[in-house]
Amino acid sequence: MDRASYLKQLRGKLRRLPAHELDAALAYYEEYFEEAGEENVQQVISQLGSPSHVASQILADFALKDLETASARSTKKNMTTLWLIILAILSAPLSLPLLATAIALIFSFGAVIISFIFAIGATVISIFAGGVAVLIAGFFILTEHWPTALLFMGVGLIVTGLGVFLFPIVARIIKKIVLVSVETLGRLFHKITKKRKGGF
Repeated sequence: MDRASYLKQLRGKLRRLPAHELDAALAYYEEYFEEAGEENVQQVISQLGSPSHVASQILADFALKDLETASARSTKKNMTTLWLIILAILSAPLSLPLLATAIALIFSFGAVIISFIFAIGATVISIFAGGVAVLIAGFFILTEHWPTALLFMGVGLIVTGLGVFLFPIVARIIKKIVLVSVETLGRLFHKITKKRKGGF
């Protein structure tokens, strides 16, 4: 493999990065090759490792840097970072059993987090919907027995208010869960790649 094909493969593996990050990474490695000289290209390639390995390091570093620098992050931004970490893990040159284990752990972790988020969301929606249903039932029985109707309407208003009150709290909890999940995946990836570099 020569310098041009190495950099071309690296560019292909990093296509999900923002343009300025991609250009900066490629400029760094082009300069690295230039400093080594044409006669040392094969030595530089063996030092760096495969383009997949270099790309996984760059993707992981970008995801963690992006995670650390942003203070008020949106859920969409967190999900983008999560996908970058997953792509970095998948592009890392690992042995097949270790790769299969890493994929199984990632998907299991994701399934647990998504299930937990859906459970919390369903609970809040159920509280709100139940309150509205009891409130409407109170209006329907108003002509039948007004004390019971007032009780139903009061309970309906309280439960609906509780659902409205819980919504922003649950939204913050979900954002925090996503942020912690992304950080955990990043740390897991760095542990895996450090073991690989250490001669694992």
